[in-house]
Amino acid sequence: MKIHVDQLGYRPEDAKVAIVEGIGPFEGTFSLVNESDSTKVELSLILGSSDFYSGDVAHRLDFSHIKTPGSYFIEYYDCNPPTEPGQETYFRSDSFEISETVFRKAFEDLVHMFYFMRCGCALTAKYAGVYHHAACHTGKTLRYTDNALLPPMTGGWHDAGDYGRYTTPGAVAAAHLLYTFELFSDKCPTLVIPESGNGVPDILNECRYELEWLLKMQAPDGSAYHKLTTERFAGFVMPEEDTDQMILYPISSMATADLAAVAALASRIYRRYDAAFAARLSAAALSAREFLYAHPDLIDFRNPPGNYTGGYWDKDDRDERMWMYAELYRLSGNARDLAELTKLAGTDINKTALGWGQVGGLAGLSVLFAPSDTFPDELFHIFADAFRKRADELMEIGSQNGYRLAMPLEGFVWGSNMVVMDCAMTLLVASFLTGNPAYASAAEENVHYLLGRNPLNRSYITGQGAHAFRNPHNRPTASDDVEDPFPGLVSGGPSARVYDEPAKAAIPEGTAPMRCHLDDVGSFSTNEIAIYWNSITALVFAYFA
Repeated sequence: MKIHVDQLGYRPEDAKVAIVEGIGPFEGTFSLVNESDSTKVELSLILGSSDFYSGDVAHRLDFSHIKTPGSYFIEYYDCNPPTEPGQETYFRSDSFEISETVFRKAFEDLVHMFYFMRCGCALTAKYAGVYHHAACHTGKTLRYTDNALLPPMTGGWHDAGDYGRYTTPGAVAAAHLLYTFELFSDKCPTLVIPESGNGVPDILNECRYELEWLLKMQAPDGSAYHKLTTERFAGFVMPEEDTDQMILYPISSMATADLAAVAALASRIYRRYDAAFAARLSAAALSAREFLYAHPDLIDFRNPPGNYTGGYWDKDDRDERMWMYAELYRLSGNARDLAELTKLAGTDINKTALGWGQVGGLAGLSVLFAPSDTFPDELFHIFADAFRKRADELMEIGSQNGYRLAMPLEGFVWGSNMVVMDCAMTLLVASFLTGNPAYASAAEENVHYLLGRNPLNRSYITGQGAHAFRNPHNRPTASDDVEDPFPGLVSGGPSARVYDEPAKAAIPEGTAPMRCHLDDVGSFSTNEIAIYWNSITALVFAYFA
């Protein structure tokens, strides 16, 4: 038997459920124990059935009626122990808190993570502590199309476990954080970063570091270069030791639309803090839009011969353009942008997805949370109906799942935890739209899954929880001689199909999807980190912080 709980805990007024993994029979007593005074409240087990996601027989303990803040654990004691020697008769869960602020530190770490991903500057001990390192990737840039040697294109965030920088995932990650600020500005944390105290909220200070680099990725004609990487991934070295030539790869319409969208979004947010910077962002967005007006067809990107870093390509850029038109219409009120947005919204584009590859849901956030007189009612309802419909589907999935995870089975892909949080945000949007708290409660179940209430009993955020993963596929944390990784990293999570040799060796074929995770630095397909996994998680956690 195992008792799985959220290893951080639960908010007082929210639903509180632990999962008991085991076949039974359960002839003993389950109790919630208050660690401060050892008082106990007996709990009733709600019997479950076999769960395909996990391969477990999963039962529930509901203690939602307990609202007193404090530190607790759940225990099981068999008062009629078996006669067979060696059989356990006592089990207990990890300790957890009931507290109004139980998720606040995790939210802060999720945002602070981006400082540690900065490229092109030294991370000093004053701000980075033991994770300090020298400036990296400061050499000149080679442009692939003509072999021109350009000045260094420093700045931005390292994308993932590697040292590449990519326009599309960078734009999406920055957008997640900007929407976090727009929706939850009162909850955004004060960080310890070089810009702190300058009169600008720190989440915007951190976003600006990425935005300044994204502006460098725009070509004179308004298009955006797809990526800036070396030819191959670096070995497991510190970032300043990666001295291979940085290459600026060709443009794509996907990258151009994403740059335009995030620049327009950022322009309207930053104009209250820095009018000149907001104007630069606006000009970049409008220039990218003009390029795409003139180039209505997909300009695809594929890694050219000799390049083996991330591709981030897409066969359909309509969702990126839809997001761009939504944000540009909010920025400038241009009638053509509204017409193009309306036309695309009437197609089969996914209108709730919030990841790097499908961004239709970002267009949804732009439309649904705009001032009420911004968009026509018909357009508002197109996105609102899409979010409500998807949320209802997720609610049904969560109600049938043994671990109460509201995510479809096909979500167990490389980076499944991004899908977990994407689903959670979809549910939160539905809660905003309808006022129905059941959607938000279902979203919180996905948070509990991420923080240890899963069959591996593993928190997928470094530094958070009794059994947080510790060996991310991430070059600096694997190379810095510091035992623990820096806090706030989100693991990619279980993948039903594993691609790396360590995971293939450790995870037997046919293992249930929820168990297909390996906390090993070599497991890039289950344990890599990425900025856009962190950013969508921060957006969700902001609601609960």
